[in-house]
Amino acid sequence: MLIQDLEKIHKDSKSYQERNRCQCILLSNQGYQVQKLASIFQVSQLSIYKWFDRFEKTGVVGLKNQKGKGRKPILTTSNATHVEVVENSIEKEKQQLKLAKREIEAKLGTAMSEMTLKRFLKKLTTDGNVSVNG
Repeated sequence: MLIQDLEKIHKDSKSYQERNRCQCILLSNQGYQVQKLASIFQVSQLSIYKWFDRFEKTGVVGLKNQKGKGRKPILTTSNATHVEVVENSIEKEKQQLKLAKREIEAKLGTAMSEMTLKRFLKKLTTDGNVSVNG
């Protein structure tokens, strides 16, 4: 049953990490050594061992991405302070994104790229939260 579960996740998962982990376990089952698996998946041997441990402890669930992992976003639309500071700064510096970005960084105490700010502005407008232009 576990092999079928691994094959299903490997085939259907939207997450390439989950697909890779499942494929790794399947290849290990076929006799591939850890050193070869690390080379195939371009990760350390320690990562392969961690995948094995997680699989042994919790089955295929252990190969899925865990909530709360990864880098946290610099700006979030759910944070009212972020939204307010960005809206006010953009309103003040409508034609100069670089100046608005500097002001936002100073007020929030965090550095960001222009691309981060652009993505946040796009998310604000697509979420319907923006009041700068309306």
